[in-house]
Amino acid sequence: MTTDVTNLESMEVLVPATLVAEYHGSSVGESSAISAAVSAALRTVQTFLIVNRIAAVGAPRVVYREWTPAAVKFTAAVPIAAVPPEVSDSADVSIGTMPECSALRFVHRGPYRDVRHTYERIEAWLRSRGGIKTPADWARYSPMWEEYLNDPATTPESDLVTRIYLTLS
Repeated sequence: MTTDVTNLESMEVLVPATLVAEYHGSSVGESSAISAAVSAALRTVQTFLIVNRIAAVGAPRVVYREWTPAAVKFTAAVPIAAVPPEVSDSADVSIGTMPECSALRFVHRGPYRDVRHTYERIEAWLRSRGGIKTPADWARYSPMWEEYLNDPATTPESDLVTRIYLTLS
């Protein structure tokens, strides 16, 4: 079966270094468990920002650091402009910098539960260009991350937009 790669929104971008409030988390490999862990992690970061009166300056993102069938390690991060001098890391949330990198950026439109279909299309797109030959080749695009451009609490599922980044350098 051939996966359709037409209308796959993609481009190569330079992602600037970004100051973030971040939470390092993990989950078992089942999609519902990952979703629950990521949601909880993003809530923890948002709470840290509110308590410390730090404004977010970009869309929240989840960086996938390790992915096996049994477990996932990720970082939930929210871009910030600066850290007030009296603010320090909490037990769960720290301030860090995502380094500048070149990346392939793809766009998923619709419910988060359907993002796997976009990943299937990305894999077909990469295969057609010689970017991957086996599932192990995905590692060369790590860390990869998703950036959530609108709020699922106020946006209809069909209108959700997720950017998917695959690191090139």
